[in-house]
Amino acid sequence: MEYILSKIVDFLIAVCVASMIALTVGYVAHYVFGLSPLDVRTSALTGAAILALIVALRVATALDRKAAKIRMTRVLVDRI
Repeated sequence: MEYILSKIVDFLIAVCVASMIALTVGYVAHYVFGLSPLDVRTSALTGAAILALIVALRVATALDRKAAKIRMTRVLVDRI
């Protein structure tokens, strides 16, 4: 139970930090570098898509490793 709660808290902290970073980068891009809101939005969507792809690949490989570990455990148990 504590493990699940720890994962939920970690996820919430990550979401809060990511949103604060996104707001800061958007502010700097708009007011310091003079980019239009459309340019900032397009760059943000591109960056978010790349990050989502990286996270999805990491989750998929983690699930694949977990499944392989379970299969290996079953093979070892069957041999005993």
